[in-house]
Amino acid sequence: MHEKRTGWTADDMMGVAATGPVFHPDELEQWAAAASQDTAFQRMSRGLETRFLLASGREAHLLSLKDGHLTVLGRPAPDDSWDFALRGPDESWRRLLSPVPPPGYQSLTALRAIDPGFAWEGNLLRLSQALAALERWVELARWHKGKANGSLAGVPPAAEQSASEQPAGSASREVAAGWGSPVLRDPGQITGKYRDLPGPDGRSSRIYYEEAGQGIPLLMLHTAGADSRQYHALLADVELARDWHMYAFDLPYHGRSEPPDGWWREPYRLTAEAYAHWCLTFIREVIGQPAVVMGCSMGGAMAVYLAARHRDHVRAAIGLQAPDRSPGRITRFLAHAQVNQAVHNPTWTYGLMSPTSPEFHRRRSWWLYSQGGWGVYEGDLHFYSREWDGAAIGPEVDTEHCPVYLLTGEYDYSASPTSTRRLAGRIRGCRFRVMPGLGHFPMTEAPDQFREHLLLVLRELQTDIEGKWREV
Repeated sequence: MHEKRTGWTADDMMGVAATGPVFHPDELEQWAAAASQDTAFQRMSRGLETRFLLASGREAHLLSLKDGHLTVLGRPAPDDSWDFALRGPDESWRRLLSPVPPPGYQSLTALRAIDPGFAWEGNLLRLSQALAALERWVELARWHKGKANGSLAGVPPAAEQSASEQPAGSASREVAAGWGSPVLRDPGQITGKYRDLPGPDGRSSRIYYEEAGQGIPLLMLHTAGADSRQYHALLADVELARDWHMYAFDLPYHGRSEPPDGWWREPYRLTAEAYAHWCLTFIREVIGQPAVVMGCSMGGAMAVYLAARHRDHVRAAIGLQAPDRSPGRITRFLAHAQVNQAVHNPTWTYGLMSPTSPEFHRRRSWWLYSQGGWGVYEGDLHFYSREWDGAAIGPEVDTEHCPVYLLTGEYDYSASPTSTRRLAGRIRGCRFRVMPGLGHFPMTEAPDQFREHLLLVLRELQTDIEGKWREV
């Protein structure tokens, strides 16, 4: 169901011992001490008290996590007990802890999804409460392991990260190493507005949207549980603004948009019909003409849906991280009274990103998800993980009338390259590209790197659309 990388090279194994135990007692002690001194780890585990097992092959180690302090208790005795266990083959642990893990091994959540030999066992409520701290521990362990072997890849502890490693912030020019010329961005060109729009049931919602630029309308749809701030790097892009009139709106319940009156009387659940309604209403009443629609994740699926069933409103569709299907994203802990949604849910999505994407941008994506409304992410997944079926929708697309482009990052296990390739195979004339080194949120986690792929699509579309305008 999920894509697994088969060509794991010697370069991927750099600094990782291929034989012997995965967890050396001295290393475990070092990693535990680093976690206990790490500000992020302490904040993510404040108030927690749990005992858990790390099991690799035939070896097992018992650890205690109590209010931000991690302690290695040693090998479990016959009468020891623990709340949960993380159990997997030696090779899986080595890949997870390698300086640059291969796709599918970048996080505990990824590993659990793609590796049938890796399991979360025991009290999963306790594990979900500790998930953010555990993922942070993996990052620290990976960095210390790489440092010990002469490779400083990965995420360093915040105390050791210099100011030069942070992005320019308010600077007007930004560039990712190895990705073309500096990108001129002006956040001042972004304008935010509110508009009351009618919902599918007649109740209106106050919708917040942002726009920038001029020219061909480009509507950008955010991911499940997030909002349009994911597209700020594109909205601020001075070059793009010369030829593209970019729009990004927050769905009701998301970001700065409001839910309809009476929202508290029923749980939020997004359906394909309701989602399409909001997109079409925005296109008709705000944009005023057919637009190129680009969405990511559930937004990518909706872009394809609109191209198939509402093509008169869509000039072209660009699906980022659009899967054929994406089951398995919903769990009972996404909206659980005993699990902090503001910590668990962003961690659940953080593991979808590439470990090579800049830390600043990955942390920003985590932060955006931490602000989601109660139950909204789970409600969005009703569409993304239950309703969406590329096998049914894909064949309905007419790319002669509405071109479709699918771009997917290699590190994404929710909408893996294999899954998107299946979707592309169902859409005759679809263009499909895998984006190396990127994950589930390319426009947010590595905007400059993603931009190189997007420009190829936008330039082709611009030539095609402007040519048709001249013909008219």
